[in-house]
Amino acid sequence: MSDLTFPPPQSENMELAAANRRLTTAILGMTLLTGLIACLSYLAGRTVTHIRSETATVVRTEIPPGPVVINPLTKPSPIEKPVPKAPVPAAGLYLQVGLMNPAQDRSMEERLIARGYGVHLVPMENSPVTRVLVGPIQTSAQQREMETKLLADGYQYFPRRF
Repeated sequence: MSDLTFPPPQSENMELAAANRRLTTAILGMTLLTGLIACLSYLAGRTVTHIRSETATVVRTEIPPGPVVINPLTKPSPIEKPVPKAPVPAAGLYLQVGLMNPAQDRSMEERLIARGYGVHLVPMENSPVTRVLVGPIQTSAQQREMETKLLADGYQYFPRRF
């Protein structure tokens, strides 16, 4: 046969081979784990990209101008009153003191009339709500006087021209 003989295994060679095998197994495990994470990230990215590509719907609403005065102490009447067509106020300066739905509650209008204000209800386009205007105002002195009186009576206002 041959004179080639293998040396007997030594403990130091066995430890080195075992360490190499553990290192190779750890590297292989980390590579597989990294590949799995990359695949999951790809799939998650496709799902998010699909959601982003959908078109968003834009909802536009008309916001009524000015402050809305709400009186929590009054209750709407259970019987709806017919709403008469309000005449368009004469051109000039008015102070808007609020918005109201005259079909449900006319208490704001009644309180203002009781305190001596000239009240005009101006309907808003495509809305059951009407603007509550005080006026018309002819001079700046009359405007200051009306503003002072409204503030004293607890009403907020802002000027509006028609």
